Amino acid sequence: MENLPTPDKSIDKSSGKPSGNSSPIENRALTFIVHGAILSVSAIAGMGIGLLVAFVRPDLVWQPSFNFLNYKKQQFTLLSDALFDVDKASIRPESFRLLDEVAAQLPLTKGKRVRINGHMDLSSTGDALTLSYLRASAVKEYLARLRGEQTYYWTVIGYGSSRPLANSASDNNGKSNRRIEIFVDD
Repeated sequence: MENLPTPDKSIDKSSGKPSGNSSPIENRALTFIVHGAILSVSAIAGMGIGLLVAFVRPDLVWQPSFNFLNYKKQQFTLLSDALFDVDKASIRPESFRLLDEVAAQLPLTKGKRVRINGHMDLSSTGDALTLSYLRASAVKEYLARLRGEQTYYWTVIGYGSSRPLANSASDNNGKSNRRIEIFVDD
């Protein structure tokens, strides 16, 4: 441990090693270079302890693929115009068939998480946040009646106009922003 930098020993700036006698084996054990800068702290409480911080280029870091987890996620996006009247939260009877098809696509396995998100656009009159929540809640109630309230872990979120898909001016008065999203997670 005699080759560790201490207040009375300096570090040679050209080599980055402590000045004085040092063994190459000990230096290799304390130095680990990963394409970047290294900070080494040692000699805490009289013991030789090394702390290494490395800065690595992001393109050299392995990005794991999570395909091996067999993670499956279903997503349905329904335009609110197909389900609801303007500024209303009750589902139109002619839209029940569409929701029946969605319910038929939901997995039969109990315990899945079903998240229903309601979205609005900026042009809606009244409180867009409340209306988006009430619409998502109406879809949840309908699907829960068909598939069972206890079958899934249901989550309902109303986002209002905070998460638009498109610029309202260029999207036929924000039609794609008025939507219901249904996510099924494992």
